[in-house]
Amino acid sequence: MQTMVTGGALRFPLRFSLAKPKPNEAFAFLKRHFSPRSVFMDIGASSCDLALLAASYVERAYAIDVSGQFLHSVAPPPNLRLVLCDGVRIPVPEASVDVAWSGQFLDQLHPDDQLEHLKSVRRSLVPGGIYFSRRRARFLDVGFSAVRCYAGSLRVPLSMASLVPEGSLRFAAVR
Repeated sequence: MQTMVTGGALRFPLRFSLAKPKPNEAFAFLKRHFSPRSVFMDIGASSCDLALLAASYVERAYAIDVSGQFLHSVAPPPNLRLVLCDGVRIPVPEASVDVAWSGQFLDQLHPDDQLEHLKSVRRSLVPGGIYFSRRRARFLDVGFSAVRCYAGSLRVPLSMASLVPEGSLRFAAVR
């Protein structure tokens, strides 16, 4: 890595963020699903904050994004893979991910691409792997075995999910 000298002081290029990211709500929720042998995938990871935090808890983390913004702003640890793709077809090894998170990424996809995205995520999950999203989707239509719903850390019966404002819900699809 090249460094720049200005006024006699040695400094890193501005594009690298060496500060540790701050914990966030999604990480606090997901952390209980991690073990030192887990593989985590953050879909729509434009800032990489969640993937960087997860990388300190899991064996491997994937940061998936369509913009490529993270390629210029992150110095990743060795167990974090930065993956640039279209967001529909996710190029990670089949049956290799234990926990996947997309937050609100499904909202950004065209409705025609959502099913293909869900199939791609399901393909990447190990049997029993979990895909978390903030959006209700057609998980069962693409072969997920079960869908769970959470409000904060409290599990809510799926039949009662319509009583809770959707923005405060997390959906968990199990392969």
